[in-house]
Amino acid sequence: MKISLVLILFVSLLFGDEVGLDNLLSQYREAGELYKETKEEKSGHIIVFSRSDLDKMQAYTLNDVLKTVRMFTLKSTKFGMTSLVKSPYSEQSMSSIKIFINSYELTSITAGTGLAQYGKMGLNFIDHIEIYQASNNIINSGEPGNMIIKMYTKDPTRENATVTQASVDSKAGSRVQLIEGKSFDEYSYLANIDVSKNNYDDYRLNNNSELSKDGYRGQFYLNFSKKDDYEIEAGSASEKDDLFAGFGRSIIEGEMDMKSYYAQFTKYFDNDIKLILSTSYETVKLTNSDNVGFALFDNNISKNLLIKNGSYTNSAILEKKYNYKNNSFLFGTQVKLKNFFLDGFKSEGVAQIENLGPKHVDFYALFLEDAYDINENHQITLGAKLDHYENHYNGSSTEDVLRFAYIGRVNENFALKSFIQEGYVYPIFAQTTFAPIYNPNPYLKSVNTSVIKVESKYKKDNLTLILGGGTSKSKNGIIYDGTKKMYVNNSQNSDFKQFNVNATYKFNADNKVITEYFKTFKENAHFSPEKGILVQLYNRVNKFDIYNELVYRSSYTGTDGIKMDAGYDYTAGVIYNYSKHIDLKLKGENIFDTASESSIYGIKIPALERRAIFTMEYMF
Repeated sequence: MKISLVLILFVSLLFGDEVGLDNLLSQYREAGELYKETKEEKSGHIIVFSRSDLDKMQAYTLNDVLKTVRMFTLKSTKFGMTSLVKSPYSEQSMSSIKIFINSYELTSITAGTGLAQYGKMGLNFIDHIEIYQASNNIINSGEPGNMIIKMYTKDPTRENATVTQASVDSKAGSRVQLIEGKSFDEYSYLANIDVSKNNYDDYRLNNNSELSKDGYRGQFYLNFSKKDDYEIEAGSASEKDDLFAGFGRSIIEGEMDMKSYYAQFTKYFDNDIKLILSTSYETVKLTNSDNVGFALFDNNISKNLLIKNGSYTNSAILEKKYNYKNNSFLFGTQVKLKNFFLDGFKSEGVAQIENLGPKHVDFYALFLEDAYDINENHQITLGAKLDHYENHYNGSSTEDVLRFAYIGRVNENFALKSFIQEGYVYPIFAQTTFAPIYNPNPYLKSVNTSVIKVESKYKKDNLTLILGGGTSKSKNGIIYDGTKKMYVNNSQNSDFKQFNVNATYKFNADNKVITEYFKTFKENAHFSPEKGILVQLYNRVNKFDIYNELVYRSSYTGTDGIKMDAGYDYTAGVIYNYSKHIDLKLKGENIFDTASESSIYGIKIPALERRAIFTMEYMF
């Protein structure tokens, strides 16, 4: 395996230095990449996936990107979905990750995070992705997040085309995507339709129960805007999958059916004033039949469970930017009304007693940020945010976020940035309001967090070297108490330290190599990999785009006591640019079937299985 990998990487580099007209065109495209207009250095440690990166990676789903993110490991869950787990914590920990499409936050009130429903989201309509660690919780809407993933859609004024893409894979899966971007006078629109059939390996438990997570997914996105006036966005997703293991250890059958819809209207006024109105609605239907059965929150045993629940939210944000001398101010307010509903909870066909906490939470926020330019090379940013929660059940609470940031250029080659932030993580509905197998705890308090991080960057010629490190502390952590069968606040503090180094060498606009290493330090037990390595090679040879990727995660012992081996996830892809209209693509995922795995009832399962994908793309 190692010899094959070295040969592939060597060949990619050997032929990756060709220059000419294609390289000049690539340099032109690179200079106009949209991420150069949207990324904010003061908002955290940034990982950027440009449009060119996503294309060469053949990143068809969000999971294709998430598996490479430092300090995290992509894992499978017993319900057939994936979760992004912060190293070296367990799946039960609260990583507090926020996902945005442009300025809209993708969220799931029922799951507590958008990751559960959007890991398989198609990325054909996404231009670039920015990931912020030690993220700025002042200027990003809603509750705070430890990491923020911002996906920016393609600019229809740059597209002016219709593109269709069809894929088949070695698991008998398939995907069809259609995207159209057009502009006329001051107006433009972008539309995307994505339908996929997702097949995976079947597994068998020791009691002969068969585990499957096959399913179907469809999504739609529409953006219509008038330049410098308004923007309308709407999206929907529908996914139906086999339940995999479910709540018990001897599943007979089960299904997860999820639907979500959202719409957002943004109005731009004079004097840098912006108003954002949004609404969302989601439903989740779960069925779980188990041969032996499993205990519900009241200790009754269920062999056939049906749950129908969902949520709807409404939000309004008003913000203004104002510049005065060397100060750039941003201030605003937000109101967000979150509502949970339970339409069905049956065991053996009989309606169960509903043990519910607060079903409605009203969120109010005031925020202010001042970025002060000391001079052209140094900037400090101060921010404050006041959040108030009304849960219509047992009272209210008020939380705050304070942030200090510094970014500076010491000389032509050396830059430095640092962040200090005091914040919190608010409990989710699944902990406070409803869960079928444990009791809700409506009296949970927020987790208090503090973060200090530093990053230095050295850049000379084609080489960029980044060193980063930091520490974070939390109080009142939320943990599961098996005796009480509920989540409770932990009286002990938790300390976490991390270190990372990243080196990027760009041969030219189309050829680069990225290497990255991270290690985490935590006093207590480690339930996920504590260190990892990423190697990425992007190359272009004549009409061929070539991509190689290796994701390493160290060994660990899970919460069930099972030792998991170190994972080496090798992915490679090649794109043949047949003509201006046709691209032919071939990609291999987890080629050696040695990626990091999760233990589910003793069965070891990777988040992304080994598969080959063939794709044809046609641009009209």
